[in-house]
Amino acid sequence: MNIDQSPGKNSPNYTFTLTFNPEILRVTAYISLIFMLLVGVIVTKKWVEVEPTTTVIYQLFGFNHICNVLDHEPSRTISAMLLPFWEIPFVLYLIFNFLRIQDAYREGNAPRSIFLVAATFLPVELLLTIWFRLVLVRPPITEDLFFGHYLPYLGFQLLLCLVAFENVLYFYAVKALPFNNNRSLAIAYLILLFLVTSACISVGLSVAMGHPILDLTGNETQRTIFRAIASVYMILSIPAPLCLSFLEMRRSPKHTLSFE
Repeated sequence: MNIDQSPGKNSPNYTFTLTFNPEILRVTAYISLIFMLLVGVIVTKKWVEVEPTTTVIYQLFGFNHICNVLDHEPSRTISAMLLPFWEIPFVLYLIFNFLRIQDAYREGNAPRSIFLVAATFLPVELLLTIWFRLVLVRPPITEDLFFGHYLPYLGFQLLLCLVAFENVLYFYAVKALPFNNNRSLAIAYLILLFLVTSACISVGLSVAMGHPILDLTGNETQRTIFRAIASVYMILSIPAPLCLSFLEMRRSPKHTLSFE
């Protein structure tokens, strides 16, 4: 913190300077999210008395999603208390990540197209991050409440896809992707992420609207394929970006943010 004692001023002008790597915010958010789910698993296993095969999600999909560990008391209340440790760092990350991309564009280190993508994604990402809390507000106790519960979860899936897509574009532009900034690997990752995210959202939305495009409850093969796709999606959208964040924290310069 610096104080400008310029003459003619009635009070000193305080300037706050913060130097850090934005990736620490995403690491904090993702670890907090994983911790919340782990706590949900433990609490659900020990204290939730709802039979897993009787849940609405199980009846619609033929299996329980990971969010089942957040849906029932006392896990739902505990998860709501832990949610800000995911939400606040991630909102800050979205803002600072956009500012980082904007600076790279202004300095000529990133093309205008990536800046436009980031500017377009930012408000959508912020809304989807905040709306994720509705998963805890509307538990899927009955089929009538399921759509309101599942919609923010689909938004959460889209959110992680958008952030990962935006980051690969940025890291490729600044030559910071693993394996010597491998272009083919980056394209393959983006295509696979888009395909599995589209599949998860399409199938989930069709079930939520009451017109499933797959017979998940009666066809074991289709259910197994969908669960495999959902597992690939989770790997691409959380562990992969988290590893990239750790790498970026080790090798990239810190960014300075000043408040005057």
